[in-house]
Amino acid sequence: MQKLSPAIALLAALVCHASTAVPMYAQATRAAQVPQPRVFTETSIEKAWSRSKQQQQPLLVMFTSDNCKFCKKMLAETFGHPAIEQMLASNTQTVLAHKNDYEALVKKLGVRGYPSSVLISPKGDVLEFVEGFLPPKEFAARVVPVLQKQARSNQVAQQATVR
Repeated sequence: MQKLSPAIALLAALVCHASTAVPMYAQATRAAQVPQPRVFTETSIEKAWSRSKQQQQPLLVMFTSDNCKFCKKMLAETFGHPAIEQMLASNTQTVLAHKNDYEALVKKLGVRGYPSSVLISPKGDVLEFVEGFLPPKEFAARVVPVLQKQARSNQVAQQATVR
């Protein structure tokens, strides 16, 4: 598990973003410019983060930018792949985010290129950081073990709470 910053710093970046947020209509306009697979269920990082904590599931954020041909390729080929869609829908909360809408968070996370997909635990730990395009098999090879480990961790925590 890679920790780029303490959970508090990530949460602070999410909270601070809310005060400098681009109006929702601007986010919707940018999101509409990029074809969005069904797997991205939330319309903002804030909503997705809230659901992530509520459901105790990791949050997957794919950061995109204008005129990014590899972003479009990742959306179509990787996130549009039925097995990837099913895996993410069953195990994560997801959101597609434009870099201009979340400049402070992009900087805090150290995103340098696009597409960048960040898997974040409900506690705010960065579990996986995928920079650039990955075909479905390679994406699954990176993300599935992390999701399995997170699921085991959640089961252990639930069992400890029950006892």
